[in-house]
Amino acid sequence: MDDLSLTHFFELSLEELSSILVGMGEKPYRAKQIWSWAYKKFASSFDEMTDLPLKLRQDLGKAMTFTRLEPLLVQEGAESGTKKYLWGFSGTPLVESVVMKYSYGLSACLSTQAGCPAGCAFCASRILGFQRNLSKGEIIEEFLGMCRDQGERIGRIVFMGTGEPFLNYDAVMGAIDILSSPEGYGLSRRKVTVSTVGIPGAIRRFAKDSRGARLALSLHAASDEVRDKIVPLNKRHPIREVMGALREYAKDTGQRVTVEYMLLKGINDSAKDALKLSGLLSDIDCLVNLIPWNPVPGLSFERPDRSRVERFQEVLLRNRVKVTVRRSLGGEIEAACGQLRRQETRDIN
Repeated sequence: MDDLSLTHFFELSLEELSSILVGMGEKPYRAKQIWSWAYKKFASSFDEMTDLPLKLRQDLGKAMTFTRLEPLLVQEGAESGTKKYLWGFSGTPLVESVVMKYSYGLSACLSTQAGCPAGCAFCASRILGFQRNLSKGEIIEEFLGMCRDQGERIGRIVFMGTGEPFLNYDAVMGAIDILSSPEGYGLSRRKVTVSTVGIPGAIRRFAKDSRGARLALSLHAASDEVRDKIVPLNKRHPIREVMGALREYAKDTGQRVTVEYMLLKGINDSAKDALKLSGLLSDIDCLVNLIPWNPVPGLSFERPDRSRVERFQEVLLRNRVKVTVRRSLGGEIEAACGQLRRQETRDIN
């Protein structure tokens, strides 16, 4: 079992690591060496950092924990090549994340919380309930652990796994800052997307902090009447308030935003719903991403057939709304949008 009293390496900034090293009587340049091993070479322990003196490697191992998350289960979809990872802490399942293969390269879907407090009615992550926020270091470990397993760099990150990122704002932004640092992983912030169900204050804050990172709004309905039923947070932050913050974000950043819309048969997928959505988005530079519902055991929603999806899309296009239909990846291993959850121990034995 990990000693929780020890510092977790992936919680540290480069400056904090350098300060610790100086306190150990080492030169500060060693910090960049260690960061290179961790973030560019995907080392799994201090022992692998062979250009460091043996004593330093031993001292670091005594002073801090390098990794805390462990892969308890890795599943690969035979059709899509999508990989789903179940990460654990001291042998106990904690959270899942996914790597998806596209023509342009690999994309990582990261979770930000164990379980999800948003409780969207159609999503698997609501079933086992909310456990806790992930730390900055744990979010980074999710990502680097997948790079390590893939044996290569992953070129994009979407915070669309389990959890509401803006209810764990500081940890998410801290992870983005480190992973986009040139001395760290060096990922362009333009290749990072954060998805939220809509928390107005956090959207406005993100407009100032994003520095190129993208925003996606999980809207899923064009009226409060429907959204109240499927997105519980809408009762606290109704559509009018969320859309007001989204307009401010688009104006302040000059960025096109993505609007995610999960299509649920007979609930939000009619031509009338599409027309309402068109009116709601008429003054925002956005791209609507339609997501036909991915089945979740235990939930009674239905996936609309292709003709209903196409009709919904046609109404949006006719009203000059940019729209795509998301390609479903990983459904065969329950890794598609809305299917992630925190598996229980009995599920992997």
